[in-house]
Amino acid sequence: MKRGTITIRNTNSDNIHIYIELSEDGTVWMTKNEIAYLFNVHRSSVEANLKSLFKSNGLLEKTVRHEEHCIQPNDRKCIVEYFNLEVIIALSHRMDSYPCIHFRQWVTKQVALS
Repeated sequence: MKRGTITIRNTNSDNIHIYIELSEDGTVWMTKNEIAYLFNVHRSSVEANLKSLFKSNGLLEKTVRHEEHCIQPNDRKCIVEYFNLEVIIALSHRMDSYPCIHFRQWVTKQVALS
């Protein structure tokens, strides 16, 4: 599955550049660890905010979450969870790291341009 990518880069002039490459289904799919890395927060913060989002029915988990079953090298089965762009945007509004703030601003700008 092609999952798409989001990259947040800080240039030396304090400008932030956001690059998004959408997957074939028009979204981006990221794991909790990837989201935490993107927004420079702890995975536990991503997990707590996801739990809160789903508990409040702010997002329907079954429509924004995808599972893939895999087998690790030691033949142990595992499940990898992916969350789509809608979740990533919602999470950026719940956390206040520097990358989250700039991602929110970028999203708002993109909506205003369309």
